[in-house]
Amino acid sequence: MSDFLFSSRRLPPGRLAKELESIYLEDPVSAREFHGDWGSLAVTPSRYSGFAPVENGTHFCVIIGGPVLYFHDNHFLTGNDDQAGTRAILAHFEGGQVDWSEDLSGPFVILIIDKASRRVMCITDLMMFIPVYRYQRESWLVLGTHVDALAGACGPEVDFDEASLVDFILHDVVTFPYSAYQHIRQCHPATKHVFRLRHEEAPCLERMAYWLPDETGPFRNLKEAAEVLKEGLNGYIERVTGPMRRVAQFISGGEDSRVLAAMLPPWLERDSFIFLNSMTREGHIAEKVASASGARFLPDYRDELHYLDILPEASCLVGSGHQYIHAHALGFHRRHGLADYDAVFGGYVSDSLLKSRSARKLPLSSFFSFLPQWQLSGETRTQAVKNSLFPDQMLQEVTRRRREHFHRVRAMRPQSAHEWFSLWPMTMRLGISNLYSNRRLFRSYEVFMAKEAVKVSAACPTRWKLNRRLFLAAFGPYLKRTRFLFHADGRLPAFPWWVNFPVHTILWSARELARRLGVQTHYQGSWADWKTLMASQEWAMARDGVRPEHVRLQALRAAITSDALGEKGLNNIQRINLLQTCHQVSKSGLRRQEKWRDTSVRVC
Repeated sequence: MSDFLFSSRRLPPGRLAKELESIYLEDPVSAREFHGDWGSLAVTPSRYSGFAPVENGTHFCVIIGGPVLYFHDNHFLTGNDDQAGTRAILAHFEGGQVDWSEDLSGPFVILIIDKASRRVMCITDLMMFIPVYRYQRESWLVLGTHVDALAGACGPEVDFDEASLVDFILHDVVTFPYSAYQHIRQCHPATKHVFRLRHEEAPCLERMAYWLPDETGPFRNLKEAAEVLKEGLNGYIERVTGPMRRVAQFISGGEDSRVLAAMLPPWLERDSFIFLNSMTREGHIAEKVASASGARFLPDYRDELHYLDILPEASCLVGSGHQYIHAHALGFHRRHGLADYDAVFGGYVSDSLLKSRSARKLPLSSFFSFLPQWQLSGETRTQAVKNSLFPDQMLQEVTRRRREHFHRVRAMRPQSAHEWFSLWPMTMRLGISNLYSNRRLFRSYEVFMAKEAVKVSAACPTRWKLNRRLFLAAFGPYLKRTRFLFHADGRLPAFPWWVNFPVHTILWSARELARRLGVQTHYQGSWADWKTLMASQEWAMARDGVRPEHVRLQALRAAITSDALGEKGLNNIQRINLLQTCHQVSKSGLRRQEKWRDTSVRVC
């Protein structure tokens, strides 16, 4: 399934389904509902074959996402039995031999309802790549995989959490375990949540973590870790592609996608997609990578206002508190029929998990990309949050939440807490909404989200991952075919930093000089050209359309009054976050409040 909503109270028919269907502004879907003494459940159809819900005499089982099975074959991924994968997982669970950390790989959520005992189990994946949200008040429990749909199902007592929204505007995410709404919290990663439902009593929750990203790893050296990583990802790809014939891949001018292109089986029919503002340096590189791997190259182009145009649809799709701007394939998925492919592969989170992108490094290395990376001691995650646009009391609450999360992470990973602050769980990663969008639109498979990548990342010290040491040790052989093809940033990915240093320095400096002198005027970026977009008349109209009187939350209203959407107090991405938040609060929030204004929660 793509999404579910579960209520421990039996609700009127259609109520949960309507909330799930509201996720899609275009290409509407029909949600199915199920009701019983155990409560009510709604699900939307899965993009992945074989994972339709299963009900037997004792249990009801729902699978969200497209997990890859390691205890069973995966032939059902292209078969005609739409319940085969769900049945296999449920039977494995009922057999009492399941190991959630080893038997499934990739993003998933599993919901199992024991109908007789009214016990509900919700199992999240290793990093909570797919989030689950929980509302629990008195004797009522509501669970769901889309925060706005869950809030809509809960009624008027659930409103937006201003501190969470300010946190999102300033930091691109809502700090775990909070959400964009009051009284709604995120569930925990790599955990089996067991809710025991009792009539007229508060549900009893037991949390059992089945895996933790401890720093004490089993590897004696980097080479050993790299071998496990390489073999693990090869095994993941083999399990996914075994029954397949035609797949797609997102390709770029970087190294992750060229490794993926080399790892995909050559006997597959492969189409490589890249979406750009125009044919750039990166597009030309990607075309050569596709040619070297034997794939068909299919570029497509967005206009300068694309990321403004998709705001309403993308915001609904990914949910409040998650950046809509990472829904890069939205719209293109219709034009190219991405839902028709057996699988669409991506290379997301490789930088985060395998190259320590979030580690604390020398500040200059983030600007001068040719400099070697050195890990700094200490952390900056617990610094007091400051911004003149928002009330001190609210900023203090955001600071408290961030410090609370940091201390929780440091208890597990004292040496790398700064890095894993933005990784554990993956809802702390600002770009993860890319997966939220993709998995609802087509059969998305992110290879670097395989369980081996997660576990190797957790087990390796940061120094092994910096300067791409682990990545090169594991995937260097897959870069040989394109070893003399430059990365879009000006280096040769097949070689270590010390080989790249002179050529990368010269090329980077030449490009920067050309840009500053005005010789290079063509936009070379991969995603939005925010400078051009924010200089447009359409941006001015969108900005001016956000009226303070339409924003009912005091802190946001004050920020709008202070011209926060102009050029005061926020950087470009924070302004985009504010525009998205105001859109969701003034539109979705007001509609939801109007809907429930004179309605109390009804129980059938």
